[in-house]
Amino acid sequence: MRIIVFAVLQLFSAPVFSQANKVYEARYLQIPPVYPFGTDSCQRFYFTHFKGIDSVLYKTGINGDTAKYIRVYFSFVIDKYGSVSDAYFEKMGSTQYPKNITVKTLKYFTATGYYDQLIKKMMTHMPLWKPALLNGRPVDSRMNDYLQFWVGTAPPHN
Repeated sequence: MRIIVFAVLQLFSAPVFSQANKVYEARYLQIPPVYPFGTDSCQRFYFTHFKGIDSVLYKTGINGDTAKYIRVYFSFVIDKYGSVSDAYFEKMGSTQYPKNITVKTLKYFTATGYYDQLIKKMMTHMPLWKPALLNGRPVDSRMNDYLQFWVGTAPPHN
C-alpha cells in the first residue's frame, strides 16, 4: 500500500518540479507581466534607451523606405521576481499604418549582432516589472515587443 501511495504522490508532484524552470509565453498567460508605470511609459523607455534609431533611419533612407512606420522587434524574459533578462533582437519591419498587424520584414537589416547588442544594453536599464501569474503564483515569461517610429516628414492622421 505504501508503494502505491508513494507512486501516486510522485506522479502528481513531477509536473510541479518540471515546471519550476519553465519560461511561459506572456501572451498566453491569464495574467501577463505588467510594466508598473504603464504602456506609454514603457514605449518612452524604449525610445530613451534604444541607441540605434540613427542607424535605422540611415539604412531606411538609403533603401527608400520613407513615409512608413518602422518597427524594431525584440524579445526578453521577465523572471518571477520582475527582473528582465535574455533580451535579443528579432527583426525590423515596416508598415503604412501605426496599428497595422501586417508588417513587411526589412531584409536589408543584416547586422543583427549590432542591434542585438543595442537591445541587450537597453534592457539592462529596464526597471522591475510585475511578473506574470499562473494559478496565482509568479512565473518566468517571455515578452515579445516592438519599438515603432515614423520615417518621413509628416505621419498620416488616422
